[in-house]
Amino acid sequence: MEIMLADSLGFCMGVKRVVDMAYRAQAKSAGLPIMTLGPLIHNRQETDRLATDGIRVAEDPTQLSDDGIVVIRAHGVTPQVYEDLKSRGVRVMDGTCPYVHYSQRKAVELKNAGYEVVIVGDQQHPEIIGILGHLGGHAHVVKSVEEARQLPPMERIGTVAQTTISPQKYQTVVAALRERASEVKVCETICDATEENQAAVRRLAAEVEFLYVIGGRHSANSNKLVEQAGLFCERARLIETAEEIRPEELRGLERVGVSAGASTPDWLIQRVVLRLREIDRELNAVTAA
Repeated sequence: MEIMLADSLGFCMGVKRVVDMAYRAQAKSAGLPIMTLGPLIHNRQETDRLATDGIRVAEDPTQLSDDGIVVIRAHGVTPQVYEDLKSRGVRVMDGTCPYVHYSQRKAVELKNAGYEVVIVGDQQHPEIIGILGHLGGHAHVVKSVEEARQLPPMERIGTVAQTTISPQKYQTVVAALRERASEVKVCETICDATEENQAAVRRLAAEVEFLYVIGGRHSANSNKLVEQAGLFCERARLIETAEEIRPEELRGLERVGVSAGASTPDWLIQRVVLRLREIDRELNAVTAA
């Protein structure tokens, strides 16, 4: 059985940057508590590893220690949260992804230029909550063509996208927005890594019989990789760990693909590859017997 890896997979620049930042904070903390506001990344195994190393999660700003260090995750936060932490004297390390910062700036520019801002993405996603905070909550959020068509007619729409949605989805929603306004200004805010990973998984899916995407169950970009893979490979499945691989689903296969979400660390990818090799040896031994 041949095990094929996607050309682009795993940690994106923004996630690697914020994880490295958390460990730098720990190294310089002199015993101060290190916490992240919300899970640093959407990967439970990596979050558990961080906790083992003393980097813990606060789900709410009120849970943060005033004498500690807080690392802002790659999704970013609202300006109000940031200012509250500063006013309390909490030491803040801002790990907001540069792509998310760019989306925040472009959304504010659109609002200041008189556009009705439409954010294409999931309203409950922390990245979108952060962007809305920069706009004082004055924006529309849609995640589908159907929702875009339900917007009231507007004169001028300016749009930004959640950094992890697929370019194809963004384009279809933008086309629907053009039905609602005489002018639509489109800002390209999708992360390059998102595009590269999705293009890579599509290429790989066309070459394999079964494809695993390694990522958190609640990771938006990991689920989108599975969705993209499914366009070319009928057997595409999301797994969090190597233990979820079932030997029986690999029996008789010649090519198996592996991709991973932007929050998936290299050590988890390596464990999956090692498990696939182990299963391959076991299946070959049974066949030979």
